[in-house]
Amino acid sequence: MLDNILLILFVLLLTAKLVGSLFEKIGLDSTIGELLTGIAFGPSIFNLISAASIEQFAITGSIFILFVAGMREENIKEIYSDKIAVKMGAALLLITTVVMSCLFYFLPPLFSIHFSLFQAIFLGLAFSVIDLGVPAKVLISKGLIKLPVGRITIRSAIVNLVLGLSLFTILSMLTSINVYAILTKLLYILLFMGLIVALLYFMSKISKFVIRLHIDEAEFSLAIILVLFLAYITDVIGFSSVLGAFIAGQLIGRLNFAGTRSFSDKIKSISFGLFIPLFFVWFGLSINVKDIISHFGLAIIIFLVYSIIRFGTAYFFVKKNHLDMPALVSSTMLSVDVESLVILIVAIRIGIFKDNLPLLLFAPSVLLSTLLVVFLVAVFWHNRPQIQLAKKKARNAA
Repeated sequence: MLDNILLILFVLLLTAKLVGSLFEKIGLDSTIGELLTGIAFGPSIFNLISAASIEQFAITGSIFILFVAGMREENIKEIYSDKIAVKMGAALLLITTVVMSCLFYFLPPLFSIHFSLFQAIFLGLAFSVIDLGVPAKVLISKGLIKLPVGRITIRSAIVNLVLGLSLFTILSMLTSINVYAILTKLLYILLFMGLIVALLYFMSKISKFVIRLHIDEAEFSLAIILVLFLAYITDVIGFSSVLGAFIAGQLIGRLNFAGTRSFSDKIKSISFGLFIPLFFVWFGLSINVKDIISHFGLAIIIFLVYSIIRFGTAYFFVKKNHLDMPALVSSTMLSVDVESLVILIVAIRIGIFKDNLPLLLFAPSVLLSTLLVVFLVAVFWHNRPQIQLAKKKARNAA
């Protein structure tokens, strides 16, 4: 068992990057390679590295995941003025949460597994949050990200994620039936909202001062300080630290320097070059393949059910509103990955779950959903005439 943190980081990062790049070359997501790296060095195969040795790096990684998600270039006002995207994102979250919560409450007992109703709702919510990374990568690779099909996909996913995190925060408040504790958290919410309003007012002034310094690192430092501060504040007052990170991403994304190449390169380097890969490696180190196999039948049923619900819900909304390529849009809504995983890990950390069973049921879906999205998009991508027509419409509109 390796115990030198420098050697551990060297081995894990080198392997994760090499294996991740191989998966990207065959059209899959690099996170699968990072996950498999953790599985290889963990108890499943070599048992050389303990998950605890990089846990703090993983927690920081979960914060940067939501920070980057919050910094998406899409204008928030435009997203929430898009009624179709709002309705579809909300419907995907609520319908899938209800169906999956019922499934997690009634089905696992057939496999000698029991979840309380509260735990089942958390699991249902985690499997209802759409991953932003995989759809964005697929749409970019097909040249669809700026077309109506790309906009409705990304906007619906962002609405789904924001509502999912909000619902997760509310449910986290209810872990205590103490009325005083609930009222205290409500007070914290009001204070936190006041803090956000103040930050919205002062951030533009602060950013102008930072820009006048003519120091690139000052902009980067401001972003890092803000994400760590808000993540800490939300964690201290009893909410999820990832909620604070997401809000920090929203605030930074509004500033002028957020769109510059030098700033985005620095954020990507520290996020995707260090902390986010270690988050997935830690996930792999935390699970045992033998345990996954023992619950694989239930995991497959879970994967099939939420995939069918998501695909059907998205297809209905796209067809109802007479949008192009309903099957392609619906296919991009099937991915689960980092955001769902973060919710499950936070739920375990705050004591909603007493073991890693949710992670064992979730792990197969990371690989299977990515494979399914890539396969279905490739199938529906062959409808080239419709795609060419959509591109022509977009050019004429511009």
